[in-house]
Amino acid sequence: MVLLDRSTLMVVFAVMTLTMLVLFYFDTYRKSRAPFAGWWCGAVASFFLAAAFYFMGEVQGVAWSPSAGNGVMVLGSGCVWAGTRSLAGRRIRPWLLGIPATAAVLVDVAVRYSDHARLGSIVLLALMGTAIGLASVELWRERAESWHLVRSLAVATAGCAAYYLSRTVGLAVLGPADPLFQVLFGTGVTLLMAMVLLVVVSSSITSLNYARRTEDLKELASRDGLTGLLNRGEFMHQAHRRLRANLAAGVDTAIVMADLDRFKAINDRFGHDAGDGVIRAFADACRSAVRDVDLVGRYGGEEFALLLDGVDAEEGVRIAHRINASMAERSSLPDGVEPPTASFGVVDSRDRNAGLQRLLREADRALYEAKAGGRNRAVIGFTAAGAPAG
Repeated sequence: MVLLDRSTLMVVFAVMTLTMLVLFYFDTYRKSRAPFAGWWCGAVASFFLAAAFYFMGEVQGVAWSPSAGNGVMVLGSGCVWAGTRSLAGRRIRPWLLGIPATAAVLVDVAVRYSDHARLGSIVLLALMGTAIGLASVELWRERAESWHLVRSLAVATAGCAAYYLSRTVGLAVLGPADPLFQVLFGTGVTLLMAMVLLVVVSSSITSLNYARRTEDLKELASRDGLTGLLNRGEFMHQAHRRLRANLAAGVDTAIVMADLDRFKAINDRFGHDAGDGVIRAFADACRSAVRDVDLVGRYGGEEFALLLDGVDAEEGVRIAHRINASMAERSSLPDGVEPPTASFGVVDSRDRNAGLQRLLREADRALYEAKAGGRNRAVIGFTAAGAPAG
């Protein structure tokens, strides 16, 4: 059996981290610019620099290199934690990562040539194990949201943290020369654990990045580009499911059709940019007037559709008036110009046999009654049974 010496292992580890850094940067990070992918690039780059520093100290006898390697290793572990924290959008203060890294360097410099030289390694391992352990905790906190995506990463970081913390205890209790310590926590085993962590984390983050990009593309495909509201197809898809669920549960549902008044005149007089501004103002007004559970979609051009949960037609009218009032405040048309308005047709689902298409048609008829009646108003339409919704 051929055993690789410490220097050769360092070279292997350095080559592996450099290769992984290059591949991950060009294949994953540059395509997404996701914060968590950027933090992982920082972690891999730190591990590569640490391997280079350790090699310089081992082969060339550069006195300061091992201490610098300790600091960079701790910094890389901190980047692993920061990357997992960024997955959930939690705040990160990058300057905090420098505190444990600096502490690792200072302790190692202070004790390297004393009788307590192994204290530098103990501090290094304790800080690395703690940082990677915190990364695992961050991932476990996300298990309810995206556990299927981060499970491998959580298990790998937990295992790696347990190993480094166990090595810390072994080094403190047994010492580096103890045969049992060498079997369980020798250089070869430690580097093997680091390589496993690198491979698992890189693979997991690549998969996670792909899943996030796929979700983003699906989100883009379901949204109107100008307003950010649901597009017509996605609105119809979600509204069908929502209405069925509400009917089964006996929950009222209001369907509202809206159309901007004199929109062509605004476009002709002030230009398409002003028209787009009015459309965006209406979308923003809808967001401010409805709840997160309600659905709002751009139905086409200057026409919009809303599904309001637990709301009857009368309440739908009141919401329509709030939207108009809010749009007038948000519009960016020139001063002195009459604020833009919208007309609304409102129906509700008190006729349990009316499906979404029927409700939309009735709301659309009520909308045209509102237009014919002078605009800037909401009209309650008729249900499929022919009775007024109000």
